[in-house]
Amino acid sequence: MKNVIRQLKAAFLPLLCSVLFSSTIYAQSESLVVIDTEFSQKQDVLSKIPSTAIVLELSGSSNPWKAIRESLESNRSIKTIHLFANATYNSLQMGATTYDLAQVSQENELSMLEGLYQGEHFQLLVYNCNLGSNEEGLTLLKDLGQKAYFNVGVSTDCTSIFDNSFDFDYSTLGQSLSNSIIQN
Repeated sequence: MKNVIRQLKAAFLPLLCSVLFSSTIYAQSESLVVIDTEFSQKQDVLSKIPSTAIVLELSGSSNPWKAIRESLESNRSIKTIHLFANATYNSLQMGATTYDLAQVSQENELSMLEGLYQGEHFQLLVYNCNLGSNEEGLTLLKDLGQKAYFNVGVSTDCTSIFDNSFDFDYSTLGQSLSNSIIQN
C-alpha cells in the first residue's frame, strides 16, 4: 500500500505543482490584455503575448468599459491595461462604439472606473500608431484618462506596434509607463 501511495505521489505531484503554479501566475497577473474582436491584427497580437496573460476580448454586444471595469474588480492585482483596438487619428473603435471626444464625454462607465482608484493610477496602454501622432488623438486620450482616472500611454512616433523600437513615449499624467506586452 505504501508503494502505491509513493507511486501516486511521484506521478501526480509534478502535475499538481504545475497546475498550482500556473494558476498562481494567472491570479497575480498585473496586466490585462483588452482586444477588440474587430481589431485588424488580433491574431498576430494573440500569438505574441505571454500565455499567462489575462485576455478580455471585446464584442459589440456589451459596453467595453463596463467589461473592463468588471475585469478590474475581479482581479485587484491588475495595474496595466494593454488595449488593442482599431483607431483613426481622432477616434477609437471599441465593440460597436466609436469613441471620439463627444462619445467619451457621454460615456458614464468611464467615471465608474474612477471608483476603482486606490492611490495608484491604472495604466492604459493604447497600442496604435494613429492616435498618438496628432493633437486631436492626444486630446481624446487625455479626456479619456481624466474621466477614468487612468494614466494613458501611447506611442507618438511609430510605424507598427510589432516593431522592436515601439515605445510608449507619451503619458497623459507624465508618469512612467510599462513596456510593451508583445513578445517579438
